[in-house]
Amino acid sequence: MQNQQNNLSHSFIGKQADDLSNLIREQIKPIYESLGIVVPVKSCSVVHYLNKYDDLSLTDLAKHLKQSHQLVKQKLPKLQSLGLIEQRDDHNDKRRSTYHLTKDGKQQALLLEQNSLITVYQHLSDEIGADLHLVLNNAINGLKNKDLLTRFNEEKDEHKN
Repeated sequence: MQNQQNNLSHSFIGKQADDLSNLIREQIKPIYESLGIVVPVKSCSVVHYLNKYDDLSLTDLAKHLKQSHQLVKQKLPKLQSLGLIEQRDDHNDKRRSTYHLTKDGKQQALLLEQNSLITVYQHLSDEIGADLHLVLNNAINGLKNKDLLTRFNEEKDEHKN
């Protein structure tokens, strides 16, 4: 019975990944609040890339972040309402607009940079005995190379034979 429960819980890796994401987001909030960081946790990467490259289009941001246009587009209004980014029309292409950090956005980017959680995550990786960043990237890349449907079908075919 115990082995069956373990096998069942292993089938919910997506839920565990989501739980990890939610837990990290919730635990970062008080850190950010104490530092005066108002950037939503899930939008930090947008602020980082705009600080690094400035004036990026939605397409450029999506490419840098390796996320869909729609997902990135959902983050932008909140950053705009917080006064952290502004949208500009591209003078060369009227159909295109770009985003850039405001003065407040640049201050927030600096706070994020000065208070990086890299060493915190490194200590967590040491504690669990695995490079968390590497494990997550390997899982993501593995699924990009061969999706779950393909893997599922291969497993079904293997059991048929």
